[in-house]
This record gives sequence, C-alpha cells and structure tokens, in this order.
Amino acid sequence: MRIVYVSLILLLTTLLGACSLFEKEPETSVFYSPHADDETLSLGPSILRQIDKGNEVAVVLLSHGEASQSIKKVNEKLKDKDLPAISKEEFGNSRVKEFKKSLEELGVKPENVYIYDLPDGDIQKEDVMKIMKEMDKRYPDARHHALSYNDPHRDHAASGAALKELADDGTISSALFYLPVQEFENMDYDDTYPVPDSLKDNYKKSLAAYRIWKPEEGLYSIGYTSVKPYFMEAGRYGESRWHK
Repeated sequence: MRIVYVSLILLLTTLLGACSLFEKEPETSVFYSPHADDETLSLGPSILRQIDKGNEVAVVLLSHGEASQSIKKVNEKLKDKDLPAISKEEFGNSRVKEFKKSLEELGVKPENVYIYDLPDGDIQKEDVMKIMKEMDKRYPDARHHALSYNDPHRDHAASGAALKELADDGTISSALFYLPVQEFENMDYDDTYPVPDSLKDNYKKSLAAYRIWKPEEGLYSIGYTSVKPYFMEAGRYGESRWHK
C-alpha cells in the first residue's frame, strides 16, 4: 500500500509540474513603449503574436521623445526644402503621430492606445510604476510587457525596473521583459516571439510608418531619420526577444 501512495504522490508531482509548464497565457496584454518606435522595433512581433491569438492588446507610450537629437536633421531637411523649422513641441507631437500610425498598422485598437508625457531622457521608475498600476486596474489579470531592466538605455531600463518591482511584490501577476533590437547580440534572453506568417505585411507597414515624409500632415520621417540601422535590423530579425 505504501508503494501505491508513493507512486500517486510522484504522479501528482509530475502532473503539477507539467501544468506549470503549460500555464494558460493571459488573454490581455499591456505593452509599455518608452519612446515612439520601441513599440514596433522591439515589441512589435510580440504585439502581433497576441493579436494573432485573438487576445486584447493595449499599448502605452511613456514619453513624447522631445529630447531626440534627430530634430536637427529634420530641420536641416526642412530648410533644404525651403520649409519652416519645427519646434520641440511640434517634433514631439509628430513622434506621437508616427507611434499611432505604427500601432494602426499593427492592428491595435485606438481605444487601447495610451499617451503619456514623462520627461524624455529622465524617465523615473516611480512615475512608470504609477502608470502601470493604473493599467493594472484598467486591465486586471493582464500580462505586462516592458523593455528589459538590463537595457543600457536609462529610460528603457526604468520601465523594466518598474515592472520588475511590481511583479516581485505581487502587484502584477505576469510580466515579460524585452531586449531592444539594437542589443540582440549583446544581451541574454529566454525565448523569442517571431512575427506570425499571416501578419508579416502588417509588421512591414508598421516599420514603414516611421519613414513617412509629409510635412503638410506633420509627419517628418523622424523614427527612420533617428535610428535607421535599428529599423533595418528589426526587419531582418522579425522577432521579439524576451526574458523573465
């Protein structure tokens, strides 16, 4: 009889271990993008994976990105075309337009897009935690996705550190952390989410949203002007890399 009990315990232990491996993925995901373009360059393939599965997706932009030095290149191009220079505020608003266009191409519902204006280059973990708590109330039991707390970019790392603290203390129950595409060969990761085959065209269009030059509509190809090599890498890899 004792052998039977031991066998049952071993069987239950095995089954419980298997269940933990195949734990049901949350049907809602919230993604945090420190700057316009992070949502497609590093998070885009994972966003598309959730959409392909029929899950609810919300995306949060943490800053308008007004500190980017690419405003100089944009204004030089405008000058060459005898067009007026744009201010930092106009530059930031244009980045938000690119962000929204990118998410439209990915298939994220407009009502699930949230825009904040934390100071670009000085995003604080505590401020991001407040936003994440707001999103947790809006989307209970969701999985939250942020860039890695090991990211060398301080704004990226702040978003990851905020999520890690909330996951560690149990405020948020499910969290994943993503490598920025420019660090794919320099950072460790657990797994990847490739772009679903049926949505590869969506991903191309999302990346292309940052190449649009239409000054009359307030679009100045800012993302592509700023980090063209990252867009090339994102198109080549076609995946998100993450760790826990």
